[in-house]
Amino acid sequence: MKKIALATVAISALLTGVASAADLAARPYTKAPPIVAPVFSWTGCYIGVNGGYGWGDQTTSLRPSADAASQAFWNPAFAAGAAPSTYNYSTDGGLAGGQVGCNWQTGRFVLGIEGDIDWADIGGSQTILTNVGGFAPGTFTSSQNLSWLATIRGRAGFTATDSLLLYVTGGVAFGNVNYGLNFAFPATNDFHTIATSNTETGWTVGAGAEWAFTPNWTVKAEYLYVDLGDRTLVSVPAGRAGNLATTLTANYENKYNIVRVGLNYKFGGPVVARY
Repeated sequence: MKKIALATVAISALLTGVASAADLAARPYTKAPPIVAPVFSWTGCYIGVNGGYGWGDQTTSLRPSADAASQAFWNPAFAAGAAPSTYNYSTDGGLAGGQVGCNWQTGRFVLGIEGDIDWADIGGSQTILTNVGGFAPGTFTSSQNLSWLATIRGRAGFTATDSLLLYVTGGVAFGNVNYGLNFAFPATNDFHTIATSNTETGWTVGAGAEWAFTPNWTVKAEYLYVDLGDRTLVSVPAGRAGNLATTLTANYENKYNIVRVGLNYKFGGPVVARY
């Protein structure tokens, strides 16, 4: 009996193994799903902050106004060198502010639009002293200062890597410039001044690079050339009566180089799966 029981158990185990093998062979083979690698997408909108440095080489040209009294009074002084006709000076300083924008990515190409506004303190001046025979000694100073800068720009770039964007940019620029001019012949009581502020409109072009170091945070560095156009202003005279009927016309340039770094927070946007 014992031998019969052992034989029965062995036959049952054998039949169970054969059935399991047959069941496994009947099932279709299923390949394990591939590993999905997330890829950063630049599509989406963002907000951020920036800061940097600006500089430029400015020229202010000075001439007597076109009326007869101004021509008669100032032409001799300009001809003799008692009054300077041109100022050349550098402007420089810092700026800081914020930006908002949106990007759209197709393949490796990215298109976008960005607007920014920065507080700025980019200024400079030149003082010229004259002491020409026959004319009273004079002190002449021209100055200008960019107090804020804003741009609205398009951006176009390509992804050098999934998280590194190289781009060019260009658009319209706005800025507030403070202008100053002081002419003084103290010995003859002749003075002329310009002290005004204007919001200027111009254009800007540049290039930059932006790196995504998390799915929502990016850092960028960029260069912009900004041309806010020229501004022509007329002086206000003071002092002796003969001087009050005359004016000077000054033409100011407004050209700047801007380098900035920025930090952006990107809202949402898809993460593309790569297999």
